[in-house]
Amino acid sequence: MALFLDLDNTLLPSKKAYNYAITQCATDWRERGLGDNFLELYELARKQVKSQLKHHSSNRLRLLCFKLVWEHLRSKDFGKNSEILKNTSQVSLSSQIRFGFQTEDIQEILWMEERYFFHFLHFYAEEKKKLSYKDSLFPLLISLSHEFPIYLTTNETLRTQLLKVQGFLPKGFRFTIITSEEVGFEKPTTEFFQYVIQKAGEDPNDCILLGDNWDDDIIGASSHGISCIHIPDMWGEGDEINEIHGSEGSIEGNNRVPGANPKNIWRASNIISGLTFARSWLLERQK
Repeated sequence: MALFLDLDNTLLPSKKAYNYAITQCATDWRERGLGDNFLELYELARKQVKSQLKHHSSNRLRLLCFKLVWEHLRSKDFGKNSEILKNTSQVSLSSQIRFGFQTEDIQEILWMEERYFFHFLHFYAEEKKKLSYKDSLFPLLISLSHEFPIYLTTNETLRTQLLKVQGFLPKGFRFTIITSEEVGFEKPTTEFFQYVIQKAGEDPNDCILLGDNWDDDIIGASSHGISCIHIPDMWGEGDEINEIHGSEGSIEGNNRVPGANPKNIWRASNIISGLTFARSWLLERQK
């Protein structure tokens, strides 16, 4: 028996933390006198990294985005200065180098990454003080982790996820974390879920997964015989659990199962109802 849990937006509110951190970074950028265009430059950089490193865990590295942000900034500076120099015939290799990426820029890039994680972790430090976590989610997670082996399965870099878990999830919570960085493949690939199943050493028919992403978590896991609970809203109202029949959504790309018909899939109103149902399901499988 094993309980597989997605981390981002299933156990912790990553989207909110990300939006908060990036917004605060934009403020830091302005206060440093670098202009009002941080969000524009960051979005350009993020899209480039995502496209270039599609399906690779490195596409989630903020450091790559911040490096590109600074390169874009320098490129724009060079563009402005080259227009000024164009009519005076002073555009040369030396001027291009002068307005290109510089050694001292490295300090700025690392500063940006440091500020991002500072704001990111500050959000989690405040968020975990809410009663919904302290009184409901955290005690349930600790209890479950002493009853069943828990595996956190996530598409991210290990360092980032370790920082999140350390800064947010409760003491006494036992788990094994598996990131796409260590597997070399992201969910919902066959390679990722085969690695998870092998690591757990369990029959996938005796395992259940909770996740918010339909394709990556639910279709990916169910295609390998793992039962699933879809949690589209981490703190949705009610305590309903509804079984899903038939196929929802299309699946495309390599290492997926086109037209897969979900089996043993439920949709939970929120994370608490999902975890409570998972506990009952695992106990039933033990009999």
